[in-house]
Amino acid sequence: MRGTRRNWVLTGWVLLTITCGATVASAAADWKKEANARITRLRQREARVRVVNEQGEPAVGVGVAIRQTRQAFPFGAAMSQALLRNEQYAEFFKNHFNWAVFGNESKWYSNEGAQGREDYRAADALLTWCEQNQIPVRGHCIFWEPKKWQPRWVQELSGDALRQAVERRLENAVTHYGQRFIHWDVNNEMLHGSFYKDGLGESIWPWMFKRTHELNPEAKLFVNEFNILSVDKDFDEVQTDEYVASIRRLLDQGAPIHGVGIQGHIWSEDILANPGVLTERLDKVATLKLPIWITEFDIADDDETSCANKLEVVYRAAYSHPAVEGITMWVFWAGDSWRGPNAGLARRDWTLNEAGRRYVALMKEWSSQVAARTNPEGLMAFRGFHGDYEATVTPKDGQSTKASFSLEKGSGPQEITIRLGQ
Repeated sequence: MRGTRRNWVLTGWVLLTITCGATVASAAADWKKEANARITRLRQREARVRVVNEQGEPAVGVGVAIRQTRQAFPFGAAMSQALLRNEQYAEFFKNHFNWAVFGNESKWYSNEGAQGREDYRAADALLTWCEQNQIPVRGHCIFWEPKKWQPRWVQELSGDALRQAVERRLENAVTHYGQRFIHWDVNNEMLHGSFYKDGLGESIWPWMFKRTHELNPEAKLFVNEFNILSVDKDFDEVQTDEYVASIRRLLDQGAPIHGVGIQGHIWSEDILANPGVLTERLDKVATLKLPIWITEFDIADDDETSCANKLEVVYRAAYSHPAVEGITMWVFWAGDSWRGPNAGLARRDWTLNEAGRRYVALMKEWSSQVAARTNPEGLMAFRGFHGDYEATVTPKDGQSTKASFSLEKGSGPQEITIRLGQ
């Protein structure tokens, strides 16, 4: 009897496990299907390409091959000074990312390690490279609230001396970088530190945003925080609600905040079992009616496949959310990683790991390429992702014509006219 019962219990447990596994897989599949539908709606647009001859008449039966050359949506990464001395690093960055942020080079401790000795050379060199390669840059960060991240000499200041140092830092940094930074993370991680608030009072926080806006009205000013999208290793639960409440307080105090940064360092939480929880957390932040950026994504599980699966879930959740306007990866190469060898997309020898292959597959999935012939009206139509395109038009007898265009956001079909011979 015992043996029979033991087998029954074991069999029942196995059946239960299979049933639960099937339920989880089904839920994940449904979530992915819904996310993909949102991506199609949010990130694509119908296009009508009209081809005419030199007289402006419809060109019938002409071959049109269209290839996307750049995505409009920002898929960026953090870069370091390694880019300046490592050609493979620079080429990899250009081939995989269209936005940038500096990991450390524009932080206070990098720009003024000793009081009064400002040094922007590393950041300026990275900025120049980005500008030469048409890569916009986020500014990170003017201040970093936890005490341990202050320059050592700043940690010793208080009262008027601290206030004067803060004012100089803000004015010098914002003025120096000017409009070369599209965004500014004004004061990083205010949920997890209070150095400036403790030393100068709560009013210092909204003042930082107001003064930055005065000095550079063109820059989009962001808050930035971790433990919002996924549970951090040192915390028991996410702080999404607390983050939203803190931003509302700043807005009520008159702080000009134009965007919400969510870092997205993924640790041990099993987001694969319930990917919908990421969308729910993004929905909470979206109630602020401000653009959201995933600003510092990375994942470093021991298993490469787990890293790849979690990368896909985070990217698909973010890309499919109407409030998210950009994703920036923090680690992309094992040779420049704060989270060990498994983080990022490439191993030390620059071969793609499993997450890298998944990322490349996603970028291909979210890019458009199509070929067809024009109809009797000289038209061909396609639905494509927002961004820049190159069209090659080839008549049955004659030379090909190349044309470039951008598929912009919009509700109706976008009209593009290409004239042969130009």
